[in-house]
Amino acid sequence: MAKNTVIVITRNQEEYERRLGALGLPDLEVLAPRDEQGIRENIGRANIMLATPPLAHGYINAAKNVKWMQSTYAGVDAMNAESLRKDYVLTNIREVYGPPLAEYAFAYILAFRKELAENLAYQKKHEWKQRVARMVAGQTLCVVGAGSIGKEIARVGKAFGMRTVGYRSTNEPVEFFDEIYASDLKKCVALGDYVVSVLPNTKQTDDIFNAGVFASMKNTAVFINVGRGNSVNETDLIAALNERKIAKAVLDVFKKEPLPSDSPLWDVENLDITPHMAGYIFTNREFEIFAENYRRFCAGEDLLYRVDFAKGY
Repeated sequence: MAKNTVIVITRNQEEYERRLGALGLPDLEVLAPRDEQGIRENIGRANIMLATPPLAHGYINAAKNVKWMQSTYAGVDAMNAESLRKDYVLTNIREVYGPPLAEYAFAYILAFRKELAENLAYQKKHEWKQRVARMVAGQTLCVVGAGSIGKEIARVGKAFGMRTVGYRSTNEPVEFFDEIYASDLKKCVALGDYVVSVLPNTKQTDDIFNAGVFASMKNTAVFINVGRGNSVNETDLIAALNERKIAKAVLDVFKKEPLPSDSPLWDVENLDITPHMAGYIFTNREFEIFAENYRRFCAGEDLLYRVDFAKGY
């Protein structure tokens, strides 16, 4: 009989069950119920959870025997509500989402700089509209949240010859950043031709991008949010775009998800919306982290990437 039981709560139960089985971890029973009833009937058997936070938060209080939960996300704010139990070890995924989020950010940065939408429009009208090509080299990339994901975005920026500035909670040098700001967000974003946010959801980041911060940006700036939706005052962003205080914005995350069909954001000019998919990937690294943490769990060792509930990350 297995010594440990993991219950999987994700949007891809069959795939996670298959991949966990392929790991061949010793003394581990894998439960991957296909519906809510199955989860509730089996959750009491599990002492480990491998779960997606927005789904798991509705079950954690019922998971009385769970001692460790491995999140499938980097962001774990859904597990940090005051009403939820926190007498267990929560670990997240790190060193995984930098590449896909960097690709997403630069897909838009390059599309805007190279005027792809404009060229497609001219093509449809059969117009030959030759003009000077614009480059991102020499422009300034501002990354708000200079952790591991922010560092990867800055690395790609440096590869394109960009100047990189970052904002974080401590004023310490970070690889691939030319400058780091820790106390003055407005001064930092004022430098950016592109401002990319990868901030987590914490009390400190609520509405950190507000009217004052948008007013500090260049009126030619592009704002991209791939962090968490709580950080943006959406009303202020709409006003900043309508009043041309910034040029464009791209949002992959929102205060309320799914974004309601009657949200005014859908119809804002120069705002591109995607359905929280920038980092929605499957990667072997995710299962490598689980396997290593499972080994450590069995050995009574400290787990990788443990979350501090007080900080929220």
